[in-house]
Formats: sequence, C-alpha cells, structure tokens
Amino acid sequence: MQLPTRRHWLLLGYLVITWGLAFYLIAIALTAFHPVTIVWGRLTLGAVVMLALLGRRGGHLPRGWLWWRWLLVLSLTGNVVPFVLVAWAERSVPSSEVGLLMALMPIMVLLMGHYFLDHERMTVLKISGVLLGFSGVALLLGENLFSHIDGVRLTGQLAAVVATACYAVNGIFTKRLPAFDTVSVSAGSLLVGSAILVWPMWRLQAWAPPAEFPGAWIAVGVLGIFATGVATWAYFTVVSEVGPGFLSTINYMIPGVAFTVGVLLLGEPAGGIQLFALGLILAGVWLIQPRAAKALS
Repeated sequence: MQLPTRRHWLLLGYLVITWGLAFYLIAIALTAFHPVTIVWGRLTLGAVVMLALLGRRGGHLPRGWLWWRWLLVLSLTGNVVPFVLVAWAERSVPSSEVGLLMALMPIMVLLMGHYFLDHERMTVLKISGVLLGFSGVALLLGENLFSHIDGVRLTGQLAAVVATACYAVNGIFTKRLPAFDTVSVSAGSLLVGSAILVWPMWRLQAWAPPAEFPGAWIAVGVLGIFATGVATWAYFTVVSEVGPGFLSTINYMIPGVAFTVGVLLLGEPAGGIQLFALGLILAGVWLIQPRAAKALS
C-alpha cells in the first residue's frame, strides 16, 4: 500500500460529495419514480459505467457458477435491498435524517465482525462507541417508538437502520471471499442487481414523460452514473492503492453532508435533537476506529 497522494484525497472528496448528495437526489427522484425504479436506474447506469471500465482494461466478468452465486449475495446485500430500503424510507423520513442513520453502518460492521471475523474483537472503547451510536439513533426515533400516530415514519426509520445492517453483512461477506478483481466483481454485482429489478420495476412504475419531471430524471441519471458507477470505481481505486483505513474518514463526513444538504436545499428540520443525535452517532463511529484507541492511550 502507498501513502495517500493528492489524487487519493480528491477521490475521497468525490466520494463524500456524491454519496452525501445521494440522499438529496433520491428525494428529488421520488417525485416521479417508485423506489424500485430509482434503484434499478442507478444500478443499470452504474453497471454500464463499470462494464465500460472493465472493457477498457481488457477484463471480463467473473466466471463459474460459484462466483455468480456469490455475486447474487453481494448484489442483494450491498445494492438491491439496502438501496430500495433507503429510497422507500425517504418517502416518510427526511433525507437528512436517513443520512444520519446511515452513519450506523461501521458500527454494524463492528458488531457483526466480532462474531464472523477473527481480527474484529470488541474492546471497552468499541463497546462505548456502539452504545453512543445507538443512543443517537434512539434519540432520532424518539417518541415514535411508543406512538401509533406516526407509525409510517417509524417504519421508514427502521427501514434505514435495516439498510445499514445489509451493508454490514455485505462488508463481512466481501472480506470472507477469496481474492478477486474488484472492477469485475463490481460490474457483475451491479448487473445482477439490475436484472433482479427489471420485472418489479415495470410492474410498479407508472411512467411519465421526462418533460413533466425533468428534475427526477436528472436525479436518477446522476445517481446511476456518478454516485454509483464512477463512485464505485473511485472507491475501489482508493481501497486497492491506499487501503480501507484511509476511507474510514468518510464515515464522519457523509452523514454531515447529507444532513446539511437536506436542510439547505429541501428545508428539512435541523433542530437541537437532530444535531445532538448527529454528534452522538459520529462520536460513536470515531470511538470504534483503531486510531481512536491510539489517541486515547
């Protein structure tokens, strides 16, 4: 692994911006599209980008039935299910709040990694981080946990939490796979996800001409090309050249970007509860990072 260069920092900034903006773009796309259609669009466009990159490199999609079974698991846990849950959650929950809930992902990875990965062991510091993170989530859920009045909103919030668990399962499963070409596997998983959603997309979507909802069409295009396709390439470029540790910084930045964009561009609530919950969740994420132990030792 090499030390981060200016190029790697630029790619990191690109990921923070595009993934942070994704929640806002989903909210815009929902004005015209069903959540399943949004996800199908971003997976299909993302697959086109990755297949083009794969072709330029002279590579090929994974071969053998075993790999395609693994691709099915990767696609369901890393793309299809969590993407649909997030888009569906934004029907009843502000995009800024969904972005905050997504900060739980590294905490979920830690909890699952303790049982399924040899090198991920719990410590007092990590347990403290987990408790802080879930305290922030409990604060966001608030009285919805005990009220039947806003059951739809609570269901959306819980869907976002389940999405973070899906991402964690995907991360654990990926770490247990044998060595693979990241571009090839990424292209294959996006392609599988697109194929899975073709039929439900056509069944659920009531189509409208692009001229009636230009913003929604543009939002899906940006999500697919830049926040899924190009972002996947940027992600694996940084991981392969610098290592996953360098990417841990985005766990703090993306929720902040999602929250800020939702408040500024969509007029979503930004009360003290949301800000305090953001602080708790991000503090929890910081405590579970390896460098936190060094800083506090």
